[in-house]
Amino acid sequence: MKRILFVSGYPNPADKYLYIFFRNLIHAIADTGVECHVVSPVSVTRYKDKLKTIPKKTVDTTSNGKSVYVYYPRYVSASAKKIAGFNTGKITSFNYVHTATNYAKRLNIKFDAVYGHFFVSGGLSAINIGRKLGIPSFVAYGECDYESQVTQLYRRLRKNDIKGLTGIISVSQKNTNELKNEGIFDDIPIITCENAVEMSLFNRIDKKTAREKYGFRNDDFIVGFVGGFIERKGDKRLLEACKNIDGVSLAFAGKGDTAPSGDNVIFCSSVNHEEIGDFLSSLDVFALPTLNEGCCNAVLEAMASGLAIVSSDLPFNDGVLTNENSIRINPNSIDEIREAIIKLKEDDNLRNALSQKAKEDSQNFTIEKRAEKILNFMSGCAQ
Repeated sequence: MKRILFVSGYPNPADKYLYIFFRNLIHAIADTGVECHVVSPVSVTRYKDKLKTIPKKTVDTTSNGKSVYVYYPRYVSASAKKIAGFNTGKITSFNYVHTATNYAKRLNIKFDAVYGHFFVSGGLSAINIGRKLGIPSFVAYGECDYESQVTQLYRRLRKNDIKGLTGIISVSQKNTNELKNEGIFDDIPIITCENAVEMSLFNRIDKKTAREKYGFRNDDFIVGFVGGFIERKGDKRLLEACKNIDGVSLAFAGKGDTAPSGDNVIFCSSVNHEEIGDFLSSLDVFALPTLNEGCCNAVLEAMASGLAIVSSDLPFNDGVLTNENSIRINPNSIDEIREAIIKLKEDDNLRNALSQKAKEDSQNFTIEKRAEKILNFMSGCAQ
């Protein structure tokens, strides 16, 4: 694999954190010596007046000085709404695929493979581009679940939709099992490759310095949360579980329509991606009672920061969390969340043991290892 085309959302001047984790993977692949090109269609209906700030093409540079060539063709989105029984997501997907495919053809560059992120947008585009250009195509399946983010967002895929697909990169065994249960992916190689962390962003400062940065007191016991303020992520369940626990403060990094609030909430704001490591360094425990994920980047980042973790006992965490690096709870149980927080507050030895093991296990999920694993898989499938 010497030259790969990626199709996906990608950071731009109007949305600098769009698909930031996918950008990090592309940078890691570029740093191996692969020439990387990205077609990232931008919606004229979404960005409107901000569209003029987004260039048609640009060159992104990795931390190691490698170039990533990024193209931003325009398309019209019809969102994904049900109108009289019709899902407008089909129109959006058609326009996205049509735009990405035409632009890839106009580039007139010989690619060794095309890689699309998420099935309904980049994935279907990559499959179509692969057919048109006669090159291997790959899809990253990172969705929370197939039913809501493929079937309901678009429609249930059929064999003809994935004709020519060479391989699938799935972010968890739970996701892999979902694909196998669909029945149409039986003849397509699937690799389970969990998400990964850009380690340089973590453990840059010690806890005391981090707490000074965010205005936290040194003697507080701080439980932190990173994610959207939505039902699925569980910020309100964590808030309820920690109500009236003496000496526990809560710090929420995220955003949403209804932010968690209370006497024990000492921080509630969005945190830039490049600073999330400093925020995590200020915490004693990381808690995320999430109901559904593909593979949760926030959990992996907490591990990289060496935090004791409280998170869900559901299958999407199985490839990452164990009883040795976390306390896994029923994310719908306020009592279980509360008991886990109290246990970690009162038992320093347990908290330190989980912290140490989480940090150790995080070395299995570096962005460099993930890039190497994916490239090996793609090369093997393309032979």
